[in-house]
Amino acid sequence: MASNTPKRRLPMATALKDNDGGGTFDAMEQRVKALEDDMKRVLQDTAEIKGMLRAAPSAIEFGELKGRVNSLPTMGKAATMLSIATAVIVIFNNWTAVRSWLVG
Repeated sequence: MASNTPKRRLPMATALKDNDGGGTFDAMEQRVKALEDDMKRVLQDTAEIKGMLRAAPSAIEFGELKGRVNSLPTMGKAATMLSIATAVIVIFNNWTAVRSWLVG
């Protein structure tokens, strides 16, 4: 049974020359050029990433930063400091009443 579907004719590329690399297959040249360009971009991106990693803090610097952050006052510490400051202000404002209460 023969098929009545017309077949497309693809242009045949001329054969590549052996051993010298001086082939005439233009589509391959374009693909190789595209791969070379992509590799240049990959190398540039890799160099940029290396630069970013060099600028990143070291483990020692990161440890120092973590220690500093841990020493910052928490909400509980801040509330305690505010309560103490408020108590001192109240005592100073009512010093005469507090003194008479203490002395009797």
